[in-house]
Amino acid sequence: MTGTSSASGPEAAVRELTATAERVIDLAAELGRSRDEVLDAAELHLATGVPTAVVESLLRGESAGEPNRQERFRQRLKVIQALDVQGNKRKHSQAAIARQTGISRQQINALANGERKPTMDHCALIEAFFGRPAGFLMSEDAAAVNGALLRVEMSLLKEVAKQDKSAPTLVDPLAVHGVEGIAARAALLPTDDHRDRVLRMIERLLTESEPETGDARNADSGGTPVR
Repeated sequence: MTGTSSASGPEAAVRELTATAERVIDLAAELGRSRDEVLDAAELHLATGVPTAVVESLLRGESAGEPNRQERFRQRLKVIQALDVQGNKRKHSQAAIARQTGISRQQINALANGERKPTMDHCALIEAFFGRPAGFLMSEDAAAVNGALLRVEMSLLKEVAKQDKSAPTLVDPLAVHGVEGIAARAALLPTDDHRDRVLRMIERLLTESEPETGDARNADSGGTPVR
């Protein structure tokens, strides 16, 4: 990788994050929510493992620098170990993690202490153990926060759709965003499953917005049936 591409990479990631944040803020406004409600740095920290201060800088459009691979892994592992507890409220022991991932206890200890560089296999096994998405432990900070915001955007899109269905006089997501706009957002989502859900939502909204046929309208003197 050249020096130019490495320098532009983080900047491009921050720009993409800023664009996602703007879309989330716009959707939140449609639902009567403030920026602070949907761009909560503390919640994004818990969702990504990115330090809260770094999240706040990224949301301002500022690059906060990137930790090295070992430090990033250590930071995020610490967060998920604190959050993901067993039924007895106790944290998963390193022995339990080692037993279920197949990584030796010595390696788990070295990884957690930043004494060993994590491999992709280490990350995949530990992410699966804690039920975190692929890339959680290794994606760069801006990309990680952007991924979390894309999930927020998905949730808000669903709320807008539900709100419109239950109260036709409220905001129509198709009118506001257009099919192309919603589809464009779907293309940015991190997994095929998320994208498929949005596309299914578009199909459902389009079906519900189609006018009734002449026969159906004539059969009901009250006008178009309410679904």
